[in-house]
Amino acid sequence: MIDHDALEKLRETRKARNLTFQELSKAVGKNATYLAAVFRGQQRLSTEDGQKLASALGLKAEDVKVVSGFPVRTDFPNTTDPFKYRLLEIVGVYGDALRDQANEMFGDGIMSAIDFSIDVERVTGSQGEARMKITLNGKWLAYKEF
Repeated sequence: MIDHDALEKLRETRKARNLTFQELSKAVGKNATYLAAVFRGQQRLSTEDGQKLASALGLKAEDVKVVSGFPVRTDFPNTTDPFKYRLLEIVGVYGDALRDQANEMFGDGIMSAIDFSIDVERVTGSQGEARMKITLNGKWLAYKEF
């Protein structure tokens, strides 16, 4: 079971110290999106990486023990949070088209969510507006015939 109070303490400490996930990712040596998921209890850190996080946050090792436990990786579908809802909507609208293209390029299979990475970037649009770029990078797993 996830200790939500301990995770909340980590989130509050990060905010109080005005540390971004990008800054913490450099200190810990992990991808910023992965690290943000750690703070939500959906990914985990090794004990060694947990100690790096504790150091970066100015906490004791026992204060970050929660991030080395086995996570509960999802509680979706959550359609009440607008950000998550929009991502679900994107998959709803474009999921079949993405699958069709993937099957055309790779054959019958799926993208791994285990051998996988995700990155988020802030980019500037053609009109100078802030835009968000999400890159999903997963190993292609072909379905076996038997």
